[in-house]
Amino acid sequence: MNGTPGGVNTHPAVTLSRRDHVAEVSTFGGGLRALRWRGRPLVEGYPAGSFPPLSANVILAPWPNRLTDGEFTVAGVRHRLAVTEPSRRTAIHGLVSDVPWSVVRSSPDAVTLAVDVDPRPGWPWPLRVTASYLLDGDGLRAGLTVRNLSAWSCPVALGVHTYLSALGAPLDDCRVELPVDARLPLDPVRLTPTGEPGPLAGVVDPAGTPLRGRRFDDCLRAAPSDGAWRSTRLTDARGDGVEALTSPSLGWFQVFTADPATGTGFPGRGRALAVEPMTAPPDALRSGTGLTTLGPGGGFSVAWRLRAVRGGVPVPP
Repeated sequence: MNGTPGGVNTHPAVTLSRRDHVAEVSTFGGGLRALRWRGRPLVEGYPAGSFPPLSANVILAPWPNRLTDGEFTVAGVRHRLAVTEPSRRTAIHGLVSDVPWSVVRSSPDAVTLAVDVDPRPGWPWPLRVTASYLLDGDGLRAGLTVRNLSAWSCPVALGVHTYLSALGAPLDDCRVELPVDARLPLDPVRLTPTGEPGPLAGVVDPAGTPLRGRRFDDCLRAAPSDGAWRSTRLTDARGDGVEALTSPSLGWFQVFTADPATGTGFPGRGRALAVEPMTAPPDALRSGTGLTTLGPGGGFSVAWRLRAVRGGVPVPP
């Protein structure tokens, strides 16, 4: 979770429409401002003129989550990034979640956005990050690619800060199913790793966890999938809601509950659930866990899908 910029967001959104689905893709942060099926939300959105609250749906690159003290070492060279979460002394959510993106191409049901990461103190590698969104009969398909534009090898990790919505149902009336098998222990204050992944007991039940009164800020390791996409579902008591499908390399999830009781209520909703698929956990630039190294000109891509669920069954195209 990150803070919300002040002022008015004048960066436009691109509206996509196809059959029962409408999406609004923001050119600030590169993520969804809204996604609706028959007028009902599949993600927690925010109004025009607002910045993404609590990092809602933004793209996370070239690292997701937190980096302790903003410091890491590559090939014996120490790098120090700006600390962007001063209360915890971390560099959080990469370099593209709170900047404008450009529209590369668009059509009535698809858009591709891009942003260049220029070298800066702590990050000497130029990159291009591209996000694509397509509505089809099944819902939304999204893809994210990072390309190394430098002459040197570069470490990267990717993610997306998705807030799921079960067609607008109150979070306390919902349950979440997560494809996970372990929890990474985090420091209770800094939320950075303190050990190796351990048991899930008492944290979540992969078969379904009721959310009434529950609060999360946990990093969970994805269960092995044998190369298949993984399914996360947020549904109400009738089994109506949303399914997020994530490509195999998205092997970690940060699960965070926005809650007014902790001073982090989601505007207009109160309690809301972020399920953030990531290729690597917090501190990956320090530990190397889940990290991808790109050679000069190399690229790395991930993908995800969002679709409506009724009665526990994905809505047919």
